[in-house]
Amino acid sequence: MNGMKVAILGAVLVILPVRVQEPALTAGYTVKVEFENEQIRVTRVHYAPRATSPMHTHTGRAVVAITGSHLRVTTSDGKTQETQRRPGEIYWGDSVTHSAENLTDAPVETIEIEVKKATAHGIPVKIPRVDAVALKEPVPVEREPHHRVVLWNQYVRVLDVLFPPGDPALFHTHSNDNVSVALSGDKTHAQAWGSSNWGDPAPVIAGEVGFHKAVGHPYTHRVGSAGTQAFHVIDVEIFQ
Repeated sequence: MNGMKVAILGAVLVILPVRVQEPALTAGYTVKVEFENEQIRVTRVHYAPRATSPMHTHTGRAVVAITGSHLRVTTSDGKTQETQRRPGEIYWGDSVTHSAENLTDAPVETIEIEVKKATAHGIPVKIPRVDAVALKEPVPVEREPHHRVVLWNQYVRVLDVLFPPGDPALFHTHSNDNVSVALSGDKTHAQAWGSSNWGDPAPVIAGEVGFHKAVGHPYTHRVGSAGTQAFHVIDVEIFQ
């Protein structure tokens, strides 16, 4: 599950070197940096069964739950609360200092996209309705019908994206740098705007992460499942 996805979705990518595994600060708790630049830090966070993290600080972040979880979270002021998440759940966490304890006998894994300038509370943006009948290709990615906006604030816009077999996307344009997190599927492929052919199928690896450069280099394509399973991926657009 580890490693950067370098060629996902046929986009133009800028990939910085992946950092080596950071040492665990407590037994059973690890944080691996998957990608980092001046805007964001993307980490893979893993809790072994019953493991506890030390007190640590985040800037605001979008979180993708790779597994389900049941955690007891303690903030720096001593307050505690229990949280439960489903596999594939997406949520925003404001800047915080906290520790967490895995309350289950199963491992927990998340992908966390920290926005380095996100020190103020995230302010939700109203998600507009899309009239699919009125769409004309290519469309902005947030208006493409397979791309469902599930979270939007001044820092990020998160799209929950699902391509059933035989039902590819409309051609759409990405204008914001974005991070993809693959959730499920067997194969995917992409077709660039202006090309008459689909690219070669690529395997889908659940939990794989990719960074896609789009600011100053917008790209237009369409994507679909190239196998017998639906391709499910989360796309986190970065605004700051």
